[in-house]
Amino acid sequence: MTSDTQPRTRAESGARRRSATPSARTLPVVRSKKRMDLQGLRALAVGLVILNHAFEWPAGGFVGVDIFFVISGFLMTSLLYREYERSGTIKFFAFYRRRIRRLIPASATVIAVTLIGAWALFATGRFMSTVWDGIASLFFVSNWRFAAEATDYFAQGAQTSPLQHYWSLSLEEQYYLVWPVAVLVIAMLVIRERHPRVLAAAVSLVITAGLFLVSLQLTQSDSATAYFITPARLWELSVGATIAFCMPLFDRLPSLWRPPIMLLSLAGMLLAAAITPSDQGFPAPWALLAVVSAAVFIAFPWRPARRPWLNPLDNPVFTHLGDISYSLYLWHFPALILITEAFRGLPGDKTAIPAVVSIAVTLVVAELSFRFVEETVRRSKWLEPNPRRRSSSINRVQAVVLTATSLVAIVAVVATFVVDNQAKSGGPSETGPSQAAPAPVQPGAEGQALTTIKAALSAALEATQWPETTPSFDSIVAKYQRDAATDACANPGRPPVDRCTWGSPDAPYSVVLAGDSTSVAYLPLFRALAEGSEGRIKVTSLSMYSCPFIDLATLMNAASQAACPDRRAYAVETIASLKPDLLVVTNSYLIQQRYPAGNGAVTMEEYGDALLSYLTTLSPDVGTIALLAPPSADKDIRECYSPRTSPKECVSQVTAEWKKRAEGDAAWAKRVPNAKWIDTRDLFCVSGRCPAFAAGMPIKFDQVHLTEEYSRHIAAGMTELLAKNDIHLGDASGSGATPGPEASTGEQPPANDTSTDEAGQENGR
Repeated sequence: MTSDTQPRTRAESGARRRSATPSARTLPVVRSKKRMDLQGLRALAVGLVILNHAFEWPAGGFVGVDIFFVISGFLMTSLLYREYERSGTIKFFAFYRRRIRRLIPASATVIAVTLIGAWALFATGRFMSTVWDGIASLFFVSNWRFAAEATDYFAQGAQTSPLQHYWSLSLEEQYYLVWPVAVLVIAMLVIRERHPRVLAAAVSLVITAGLFLVSLQLTQSDSATAYFITPARLWELSVGATIAFCMPLFDRLPSLWRPPIMLLSLAGMLLAAAITPSDQGFPAPWALLAVVSAAVFIAFPWRPARRPWLNPLDNPVFTHLGDISYSLYLWHFPALILITEAFRGLPGDKTAIPAVVSIAVTLVVAELSFRFVEETVRRSKWLEPNPRRRSSSINRVQAVVLTATSLVAIVAVVATFVVDNQAKSGGPSETGPSQAAPAPVQPGAEGQALTTIKAALSAALEATQWPETTPSFDSIVAKYQRDAATDACANPGRPPVDRCTWGSPDAPYSVVLAGDSTSVAYLPLFRALAEGSEGRIKVTSLSMYSCPFIDLATLMNAASQAACPDRRAYAVETIASLKPDLLVVTNSYLIQQRYPAGNGAVTMEEYGDALLSYLTTLSPDVGTIALLAPPSADKDIRECYSPRTSPKECVSQVTAEWKKRAEGDAAWAKRVPNAKWIDTRDLFCVSGRCPAFAAGMPIKFDQVHLTEEYSRHIAAGMTELLAKNDIHLGDASGSGATPGPEASTGEQPPANDTSTDEAGQENGR
């Protein structure tokens, strides 16, 4: 013990280290030297990301994050392995101190400023969601939060979190929790071998291959989730690590070959930014092009002794942007989201002006942040051990700091949880689906319900300020929760019929719903009719999210694609056995269905044939088939709503796409003797204009799906619509019968209907 406290000369300390690690004497020490071309590569990466977020150009500019991952894996592995070569160990606490000093101050500053901006600009629900995002980002777990929230990274504008870009920082820090230990283990295993770096590179390459296979599997299962989660991205950092181990070998390449390799790798990254798709196959295998190109650029640097401008990334502008790239990345997304929000309702808000302004603000604020936050903290003595203090004192101080930090974090989480719950349940305007909602329209004289609904819609179209609604728009925007029973019956699998049936089991009149999520949105309506029918009606739901009721394989998401064929077969079997009086089929008019293999969009004729395949098969087993049109899909309430703008910003139009699909449904219904197409526009629109709310409640919670409150509200109106088409709910006299051809008197296609959509603007997608 005493020898550990005696002062030693530098030579003695070095001798002790060398004797403790004999093999270190024979290893070449790779000296650190700042590579300006890597700073230029950082600038390229952050530039691609900023341009993609601001202008959605280049289309694949999001691969800049993948380039960052390769750089990070390379630099951290180089640092750690050099430390082991030099000293025979890796000082983990020193490593993490450097990471904290490098990342936390700037990150916390951006989070704090963003929350202040969100408080000033966002509605309560969106602000509270941003607070939770900030907490998750501060503790480097935001990627898992966004994955759990089913965030679509590429759906910017639909109430996007201004802290969404923190997912990549969270993922990197999770990597750094594990990788230093892995580098130490690899180094200890190979250090006594003749060619330790070659063996270390081989081990790293095997790890990378395994991680890539994991990413492939995760991407195929759910590409939206794979975008965020750590296991699907680790292979990209591991590629950089493998390059770090191999650098002494790559340094042997003659200078003659380096310029063309550098230019080829740069071209590969730019090509990746232009062609990488955002829907399927990303991050694996589509990220390969950007990752491999970045790895080659790093592996074979070219530093021309003369005319350095020949290296396009090694110049003062790019290297400085690389120096401040961390601050640029941190600030660019909050600036874009908050400034776009601030421009709502102002001249130019629909143009590129907010994006241009956000980039200018980002450059200025990032420069200030780099100079006065990043560099100031980096040059300070914060977290550095004081050799004059006794070890026990240091441990006590560290323990106190750790305890205090933990308590602050716990208090912050608990306080936010309490405030969040108060915001969600603080008054009648915050109620959700399970709470009290406005009473539905009551049936009265013929056409009275539809008249009442139309009056409420007309009043909403004239509104100039957002009203108090149940549920509130804040809660809708934050996250709308469907009824648990509705979800249980609409998820993949074969739900028991008795659990998905409402009304009296002995009811003489039966209704069955089939279709995708737009059909699920009509379920509260039919449940209300069944529950209020005094035992005359029962309704069964066989609808499933992302599973249109057509005899055709379609590409939606991986989970639904796998479960949909069995669910359709189950629905057909169940309908045939139940023999309902009314079969209601609704599929979305919003999306183009695609083949699983991606062979192209399904044509209207193919869609119609696939729909008719089921309808004609089931026609003898049901009384009447109602092809119920979904609401028109135009404005997304999550995107257009802001308490600082007019409700007119969220008025939707009956789109050209809706009319086209409706014409098809109307035509196909005529080909089935007992089928009718039901035009539902009178429930949502007046003269082709569709407000975001009516009668004190939001109509939809996104672009196309009805809120449960409004779905129940229009139940009597739906009864009248069906009656206009000779479908009388509760009349079981025709149960199981197959009307003749003369019964097919459904509504005319929308193209011939001038009463419902007089001169609405066609805003097709």
